[in-house]
Parts: sequence; C-alpha cells; structure tokens
Amino acid sequence: MVLAMPGETNIALSILVISHNQKDYISRCLDSILRQRINEPFEIIVSDDNSSDGTWQIIKEYEQQYPVIKAVQCNSDECKPVTRSERCGWNKANVYNHARGEFFVNIDADDYLKSDDIYQTQLDALRRNPDCSMCQQRVWQVKDGQPLSSGYAWPQHPILKDGIVLDHSDIIQNDLIGVNPTYMIRRNAKENPTEKYGKWYDDTVITYYHLQLGKVVFVDRADYVWVQYGTSISNSDKGWDRELLYALLPFHHAHYFPQLKSLLLAQPNLNLVHVTKESVFHKIRLQDITIQYIKQFDGFVPNYFANGQKGIWSKLRLARILFLYKQLRKSSHKDEKALDKLYRLVMQ
Repeated sequence: MVLAMPGETNIALSILVISHNQKDYISRCLDSILRQRINEPFEIIVSDDNSSDGTWQIIKEYEQQYPVIKAVQCNSDECKPVTRSERCGWNKANVYNHARGEFFVNIDADDYLKSDDIYQTQLDALRRNPDCSMCQQRVWQVKDGQPLSSGYAWPQHPILKDGIVLDHSDIIQNDLIGVNPTYMIRRNAKENPTEKYGKWYDDTVITYYHLQLGKVVFVDRADYVWVQYGTSISNSDKGWDRELLYALLPFHHAHYFPQLKSLLLAQPNLNLVHVTKESVFHKIRLQDITIQYIKQFDGFVPNYFANGQKGIWSKLRLARILFLYKQLRKSSHKDEKALDKLYRLVMQ
C-alpha cells in the first residue's frame, strides 16, 4: 500500500466518498477501502453533507488515525435542491474538487467493497489501455439485512469478457451503463465537469460525461457492493412520478451530451409510451416534489406536466410524440432525423 501524503502531487488514485447521516455504515465503507492493496500513491477524500447524527465525528476520527484520509464538508442547502439526487450531486462535486489523482473512483458511504484488490486491478487495466477513459466492473447488488451471498451481479451480457474494450455505442446500445461507482475514471485535466453540471453532477451524468472522452475497459469482477435500502434514492419514486421522471431522463441526458443523443433516444423508452398515452386521455396525479423538480427544466413535456396538464393542442402534441416514438420502434434502422424530431417535440 502506497499512501499519498499531504503536499504530494504525484497521486495515482483519488477515492472519493460522500456521506450524509450514515453513522451506522461509514466505518464499514472506510474499512473496506483501507483494506485495498494499492501499489501506487492514493488518497481517500470523504465529503460529508452537514450530517447531524455523528457521522462527521466518526470521519474525523478516521482522519486522525489514517493520514491518507482527508475529511471535508459541504452544505447542499446552498444549491437549493429539490431532490436528494441533487444533494448527492452537490456533495460529489465538492469531493471531486478536492481530488488530486490522475484517476478517481466514487463510493457512497452506505456501500462497500468486498475484495482487497479491485482498485489495483482497475488501475492496472487503465494503465494498459491509455485510450480508455474508464474501467468498469459489475455491481454486486444486495438488499439491506440480507446475506452478501444472496446478492447478484449485473450488468450481464455475452459481450462482457474480461479485458474487452467497449466504446460508447457498445455501452448504450447493450444497456451496460451500470452504476457509476463501479467505474474507475481517468480525470479530465482540461476541464472541470462540476463547473458545467453543478448539483446535477451525479452518477449517470458523471458516467456519460466521461464516456464521451474515451473507451471503457471491462474487468470481470463484481466487488462494489450496492446495498438497497428501503429509503434509497432508487426506491423513492413510485407510480406515475417514477414513470415520468424515467421517461424524461434520456432527453435530459441528450441535452447534456448531444454527442450521444441519437444513441440515447434510440433505446426503448416504455415509460414515455405509458406517460404520453395516459396523459392524452387523463390527468396524471403527480407529487409536488416531482412538479417542483421538472419546473427546473425547459421543454414542452416538462412544462406541460409542471403547469397543470392543460390544453387540447398540448394533448395533440403528446399524441404526435407517441405516434412518432412507435414509428421509430418499428423501424429497422436508426433514423437520425426522426430522432431529432422526437427530441424537439419533447424538449422544445
């Protein structure tokens, strides 16, 4: 293990942890990182978002005991968040801005690693593949309170072989995006992405941003343990709120990453079908937090649902969106002009 000391500049890896009121899990996370056998200088930076349950005090104890750990704080109230995802994005932006490594990897404080060599394995893979911006492993997903052995690894696809190099088309077309903490990422020295995305600098945005910059080398491991809690962000949206947010997600990503737009919009989007079909004939009941969230974005569909779902012409436009999407799904080839028209109907 080669620790990066204060003032050192030749750091290979920054391990970036975010936390908020996770006193029951933070030690498990940090202990799993400290067990890693890494042969190049690395640092561990923990950014805590204004915890009130004692998490920060535990982090400070680790910082005092282990010089490799740097503890920093943020207050996500500053970004005027509507959702917890935005708070996480603000926290991830904060911890990223303290990183000094050539590479970085994210980890949430309520998750952990189940091996002692995964980070060195990913570092080695990136060193062997200088054209790659990221190294991906699978995620090991398990329910809170269940044995580790009850979990499962994903994504699963025949294309995923150890050492294979994938491009953004392979990743998006085969739905291999996974979760961001499974990627080790080559830091972009030319641009700070947190300045572009602010509170939206969260998992998928981070992944797509770096997917534009290079290829992905895959290691056939599943050592990031993603624990599913009843209160997890991924489980917080229900019913029509979830359908609408997931219907709009590819369009938001297409807005942020126009280079990937046609690939993103060509993927199946059953949520878009369900939402448009239902809203042509009925008013969809949405939670206030969903309405407040979509008010932050421009575009016909976000504005329609944020402003009361009114107007016969608006419903006719929804019907046009539904018809065009179905025509695209029937097509045997990717129609760039039709995809662009779909994007404009939804987002302009």
